[in-house]
Amino acid sequence: MNALRIWADNFTPLRSRNIRIYLAGQGVSLVGTFLQQTALGLLVYHLSGGEAAPLGVLSFCTALPLLLFSPFTGGLADRFPRRWLMAGCALVQMGVAIALAVLSHTGAVQLGHIYALALVLGTAQSVNMPAQQAFCFDLAGLDQIRKLVSINSMVLNISRTGGPALAGYLVARFGVEVAFWQNGLSFSAVLLSLWAVRLAAVPRAVEAAKSDLFATLRQIAGSTPLRSLYACSAILHLFGLAMLQMTPALTHGDARETGLVLGAAGGGSLVYAVLLSPFFGRLRRVGLALCLSLVWMGGWLTVAALSASLTWRMAAMFLFGLATSMAMVGCTGTMQFIAPAASRGRLMGLFGMVGFGGQPFATLGVGLLADRFGPAPAVAATGIAAALLALLVLSQRGWASWTPDGSPVSAATPDRSAPRTPPDRAGCRTPGPIAARSGS
Repeated sequence: MNALRIWADNFTPLRSRNIRIYLAGQGVSLVGTFLQQTALGLLVYHLSGGEAAPLGVLSFCTALPLLLFSPFTGGLADRFPRRWLMAGCALVQMGVAIALAVLSHTGAVQLGHIYALALVLGTAQSVNMPAQQAFCFDLAGLDQIRKLVSINSMVLNISRTGGPALAGYLVARFGVEVAFWQNGLSFSAVLLSLWAVRLAAVPRAVEAAKSDLFATLRQIAGSTPLRSLYACSAILHLFGLAMLQMTPALTHGDARETGLVLGAAGGGSLVYAVLLSPFFGRLRRVGLALCLSLVWMGGWLTVAALSASLTWRMAAMFLFGLATSMAMVGCTGTMQFIAPAASRGRLMGLFGMVGFGGQPFATLGVGLLADRFGPAPAVAATGIAAALLALLVLSQRGWASWTPDGSPVSAATPDRSAPRTPPDRAGCRTPGPIAARSGS
């Protein structure tokens, strides 16, 4: 009964009308996003004549703007209304989806068109991602933010489970353009939900005007918890989630099998998000839990890559999905929980840059290795590297026993302003605060 109460308590943010409306719009849009993502990978694989490297180029073009612009676009979310930033980005993404649908329908689509539109899409995402993360905090506040991140993960993974499988069916039966049209229409739900949310004006912290990129980088460098969270996010994206782009190569371009494998990964993520994520906030040793989840992720990714049977590959990807969801929810929720209001947008922008912005290099590199040595060995080697790197992060002094207590990291001089418990040499406190509160 105690476990049931903990599980039910995770859904208390849904009592808010604004949160219900926001999540409904996101849910519709995310289904379209995974439809397009799966169809786009299949389209690129077939246009390239069955080569894996162009899949890496596609990922590179999508994520390059995140790498280049996120250190600066994150500051926009600290200075301008986040709702309007998100609405503008939704319109741009809708335009990209419609352009892909028209080009595919007319038969004029080429790899160059796809790469150019991917750059536009990535630019919009570099603005939308930190704005969306900060907007979630506006909706939920400090007390509810980790619960909202968990619920948002459920919505994401429901879409991630059904979207690829549906895309595989639609592409096989009707062609890729249907998936693109559906995604374009789905952004209408985002625009309607943003219009319907009634949110009071969120005051910007006084320090926000003084916060700049270099101050934020110093803040990260001076805090072992922040550094470790960024490292865990990088491992998750570069050596885990980026490999989902290689699925068409592992399945030799089979649309049905690609959809089933991606759907299995989404199913694992969904099971974690619905059944297990409510208990993550109760864990005392967050650093240990995050690193072990990445070791689990790398191990099952290796098994999935080397499996010759579709059944075994789906089972391994299901367990892979459990780990990626735990790492994603844990990293994002913890970062939201400890980030100071004055630099939350910029911190989340850099968070997206380290994770999503680094994915293209990983996907492109593994794609080149896959063309030379085969997709299975290349992806398996990536899984092994993920497990080893996670163990390296875990070896930092104090990280394995670190527990967040809700005290924000100082926006100016982290880990040096009158901590209530003495820090160790690595800057971690066990289990005391990350840093003293900064003027709040």
